[in-house]
Amino acid sequence: MNVAAVLMEILRAAGVRYLFGNPGTTELPFLDALPDSGLEYVLGLQEATAVAAADGYAQAAGRVGVVNVHVAPGLANGLSILHNAARAKTPLVVTAGQQDTRFLMDAPILAADLVRMAEPFTKWSYELRRADEAPAALRRALKVALTPPTGPVFLALPMDLLRGVVEDAGGGPPEIATRSRPEPAAVARAAELLARARAPLVIAGDGVARSGALAPLVALAELLGARVHGEPVYRRTNFPGDHPLWRGGLFPSPAAVGKALGESDSVLIVGANVFTWFLHTEGAPFRRELSVVQVDDDPWEIGRSYPVSLGIVADPRETLVELTKALATTLTDAARTAARARAETIGRGRAEIVARMRAAAEAESQRTPIGQAYLMHALASLLPRDAVVVDESATSLPFVLRSMPFATPASFFGSKTGTLGWGMGAAIGVQLALPGRKVVATIGDGSVMYAPQALWTAARYRLPITYIVPNNTSYAILKSGMLSLDLPSAKRGIFPGMDLIDPEIDYVGLAKALGVRAERVEKPGELREVLAECLASAGPSLVDVAIDRGFKAML
Repeated sequence: MNVAAVLMEILRAAGVRYLFGNPGTTELPFLDALPDSGLEYVLGLQEATAVAAADGYAQAAGRVGVVNVHVAPGLANGLSILHNAARAKTPLVVTAGQQDTRFLMDAPILAADLVRMAEPFTKWSYELRRADEAPAALRRALKVALTPPTGPVFLALPMDLLRGVVEDAGGGPPEIATRSRPEPAAVARAAELLARARAPLVIAGDGVARSGALAPLVALAELLGARVHGEPVYRRTNFPGDHPLWRGGLFPSPAAVGKALGESDSVLIVGANVFTWFLHTEGAPFRRELSVVQVDDDPWEIGRSYPVSLGIVADPRETLVELTKALATTLTDAARTAARARAETIGRGRAEIVARMRAAAEAESQRTPIGQAYLMHALASLLPRDAVVVDESATSLPFVLRSMPFATPASFFGSKTGTLGWGMGAAIGVQLALPGRKVVATIGDGSVMYAPQALWTAARYRLPITYIVPNNTSYAILKSGMLSLDLPSAKRGIFPGMDLIDPEIDYVGLAKALGVRAERVEKPGELREVLAECLASAGPSLVDVAIDRGFKAML
């Protein structure tokens, strides 16, 4: 077979079902092998949408995503999404066609150093130099992407080499057991530190979701009677959002994290980036006397920015299972009694907070313009328990996190870097990965315009995604930022380039032009009915909701 056909065989043998992409001339030899490969091509009308869809698919499916883009301009279009995939540690294989090697010396149109372009955001980046190395290169790419710490890889495929003939059976990459178990002595030490804590606290990062460790983390937190927070920029379901011990994500500033830790004397951090901040502020998250145990399958994350008492480099799920066993034999009867009392106190506190938030949202039920709290409260009340939310709503994100239950695994996905343009395409990949679950994308009005092409792809493949657009006709998150930085223009009420008016964008007309059902809601009394109808639609739908245009400083 020629190289292109062999590569398709390797992908199929590796269990790849979808090839996401946007085609171009240099990709034609590769795509020529697609019809007989058994893979389904998912077309995005711009490369960022295709990369985002592959990223969303890989995260939701827990398997490698594969996307093919068009030489230098196409790779450049997708780099912002590749940056997000790198931070999210998504197992992603990105390929791009390259110009014919026989005239690369002449700097042909569209060509560039693709490897150097992709390197900052990949675990491995490579361009084929000979036809016969292509099968090994793809197998290595698949292996590297899937080996913890997982992440994106890149392969440049010169178009002339793909037409070469090679002898290869087309088998997939080697099967590798990747779940590393923790050292017993380290587990015993961690159990000792946590067992003697009077006020233990757990910080759950997205590595919990990646390793399938949600249930083991629940078991450990319940045994300890520990309050559980998400890492400052958590974008996966790492702990059930309706659990009595859950207290939400940490605000991304050192002082806010330090305040949240409060009187805690021992902290267990699992699968988290310690820490991702939003804006620079003074302070440190940990007190000197605080005992900190950090677990991660990526050694780079352990003690990366702040010292820890004990670091364990191992699979989070395996470590949590072993640590729970060790705690079960270490905790005294008195410690167990204290843990149950802590859990009851934390549960009561959470119940009070939830009741206050629900009452505040319901108090907005008659307010015009529609409040963000009421919008997300109404949406949450209509969703099935196993619904999946893909978010890129910026200023509405706090209301999404407070309102949605996120009670089941893989029920929440968000942009790990705040990269705009990710959510529209990511929802496509998530829906393909989880076809039996309702997928809702909460997307800010500004974010929609980074990747509106995704609506066409959702319509083309008849995906029942409901896009909810909280529309405040502005980049309100940036206005909040200007206030937080105490900038002179903000004090004068001037926010350059941050208003999406004159003209306002017709999101309903835009969606309909791309084949998607769309509705506009301006009155709170109409909200639930329109949401219910669109959520029940057999195909994609979009609800443009006119929300309160107010904003305040975020810090």
